[in-house]
Amino acid sequence: MRIAMMASGGAAGELSAALGRLGHDVREYDAAGKRAGERLGSTWADGSGWAPEVIHAHGWAAGVAALASGAAPLVQSFQGLGGPQADGERRTYERLLCRVADRIVAGSTDEGGELLRLGVPRNRITLIPPGVDCELFTPVGEPMPRTRPRVLAVADGAAWAGDLVRAMRMVPDAEAVVLGAPPSLAALAERCRVADRVVLHPSVPRNGLPAWYRSADVAVCAPWRDPSGSAPIEAMACGVPVVGTATGLVRDAVIDGLTGELVPPRDPRALGMAIRALLADNVRRFTAATAALDRARQVYPWQRVADRTAVVCLEAGGQAVPVEAEELSVPS
Repeated sequence: MRIAMMASGGAAGELSAALGRLGHDVREYDAAGKRAGERLGSTWADGSGWAPEVIHAHGWAAGVAALASGAAPLVQSFQGLGGPQADGERRTYERLLCRVADRIVAGSTDEGGELLRLGVPRNRITLIPPGVDCELFTPVGEPMPRTRPRVLAVADGAAWAGDLVRAMRMVPDAEAVVLGAPPSLAALAERCRVADRVVLHPSVPRNGLPAWYRSADVAVCAPWRDPSGSAPIEAMACGVPVVGTATGLVRDAVIDGLTGELVPPRDPRALGMAIRALLADNVRRFTAATAALDRARQVYPWQRVADRTAVVCLEAGGQAVPVEAEELSVPS
């Protein structure tokens, strides 16, 4: 099948590569720019070259470009719906895409619920989580050096990192490393009197993340609402248990009490208690790490994500789905 992957200012390289290994002809397009969709539509419509049988748009702006192209059935992945703070244009286009997309991929159970509340029929929604490169993110390899127990968060500027700083007041004798720390965290750490145990580090290139994960005893991912990042499953693939908030992808990925711990959003006290309990129990932490690694390898490899995505694309394009593909499922 010919699949056009459209994303604004970026690409879906790992998913595209995995779909290619299944035998599909996948090409990536940057949907950035006001007239990107129209330009692509003209190129595809002239009949002189390659044209997609289905478009898979990543993000609402890419979906708008896909509609402007008018070229093929649309599979839409929002990668996180805009919340109450989203601008009016985004909310308007998200609602439009919910009405007209042939299939919609929800990245988490929470996002699926939001789509239902927006009026999307259940039979047009497919739950497909993001994937993880299990060859890059692995327990095998050199960790970053450390001198004491470590809690790691990949914040990428998110405000929820402040909850971890506050939580560290309850976690003595351990340090918290925050990658991509918001600038405000330094002053907060001083006020909380944990500045000597909170390491604020710039964002790390993707291929540098595994060494950081391997150096951690516990990974923390505590967003206030459904995130679009893959930090919890990357940590799990490196054999690190996750303490996270019961929302979005984190709720789906982390099995409470088995692969880590779930706490309510915006609750630094509960977050600190969960981290402290896990750090204090070596047996429990090792068991959670083993279960986290197993779940990451069973549920989240990109090839499994591609298997599910291929089915959705075939259905959207009106093509027959192979019998073996119909039997694929994402384990709960």
